[in-house]
Amino acid sequence: MTQSLREIKVAKTKDLIKETLLDLIEEKGFEAISVRDITLKAGLNRGTFYLHYRDKYDLMEKSQNEILEGLQDKLKYLKPNEFDEFYSKDMIYPPILKVFHYLMENQRFIKILLSSKGDPAFPKKMKEYIKGALYDKLVDIIENQYMIDIPHEYTTAFISSAFFGVIEQWLGNDEPSSPDEMAIMHMKMLKFMKIFIGQIMK
Repeated sequence: MTQSLREIKVAKTKDLIKETLLDLIEEKGFEAISVRDITLKAGLNRGTFYLHYRDKYDLMEKSQNEILEGLQDKLKYLKPNEFDEFYSKDMIYPPILKVFHYLMENQRFIKILLSSKGDPAFPKKMKEYIKGALYDKLVDIIENQYMIDIPHEYTTAFISSAFFGVIEQWLGNDEPSSPDEMAIMHMKMLKFMKIFIGQIMK
């Protein structure tokens, strides 16, 4: 469906507000920012801001949810039981490549929010999205295959936190690797994890 001119204008205004928020977080940290700071820097009046957001906290929450729901949408196409089918042939799994492309497209937002100037609650929120969208399924497969006698929530936390740590390290680099390189690394890490678990369960 074609967007109306009004919808396009609203989308551009929201993008401007979100980009301005990121600029200001980089400058002085989220807690020091006011709505007035945002509207002045963006060249908007306060009424325009309040048409879309209640306050800076509402702006932050909606911006985070938009990014994380987009990530969740990409993760839902990953099927852990298909990893072996590709990785055993040293082939990149196409859905994981799309995940890394999405993360790269949103690198600036994620990197800033994970920094000391961002939102301290964001890392936990992001890990919960990752865990719920994918890693519960992967843990089920690992537990069933190796009969690991560890409470499910601990195994899930361990694996999803490892993936989150990889993302944090990657996007935090000044010159991050390409999504293709990260997809290859993901393949190598999962193959290593499988070998490692197989060895310790002998």
